[in-house]
Amino acid sequence: MATEGVTSRLLPALLGWCLSLWLACGIAVALAAISAFPTMSERGVVVPGFESLASHDAEASGRLAAGFVMDRVFAATDLAQWILAPIATAAAVACWRRLAGRRGGRLAATVGILSGLGLGLTLVHNIAIGPAMQASLASYRELLLDGDLDAALAVRGEFDTTHRLADRWYGVRMLAVGLALPLALIIPGLPKRTAS
Repeated sequence: MATEGVTSRLLPALLGWCLSLWLACGIAVALAAISAFPTMSERGVVVPGFESLASHDAEASGRLAAGFVMDRVFAATDLAQWILAPIATAAAVACWRRLAGRRGGRLAATVGILSGLGLGLTLVHNIAIGPAMQASLASYRELLLDGDLDAALAVRGEFDTTHRLADRWYGVRMLAVGLALPLALIIPGLPKRTAS
């Protein structure tokens, strides 16, 4: 069947494409953050309405400004990973099912496991860690606007703790995707299904 041949070619291509975009999103947002936060911290950028923080800690003021700049970038990346992670994982599992017991079956299974790990960590971040960080960050900003610097700094400590956890798991997620991508690119062509 012609459609069967097309599917045999498109499924591995879809897998490679999704993993490539997923990894590119992860690297791009990390590079943007690595650039924005230190640069704005060094310059002690002041956001109007948050002058109390600037007078207390110029570097923290710069980080706050960078956070406002990066908010939309983080949100867009989280959304992209919401979309790409399940598609990549489903494609990897479909490739594995087609190759099970054949040449490339173990390779496809490994890609499926790595993609599944990435998907699981995406879910944990977007459902649990990310919202907790956003809640702490919103409280921190609100307390700063109210002029309650001590309470704001306490909340900032909570955010920093959660952020360190998010960073560690983000690294593991990107490592899983980074390992899955080159393996996915060498998965052999999928066999056509035989009529039963």
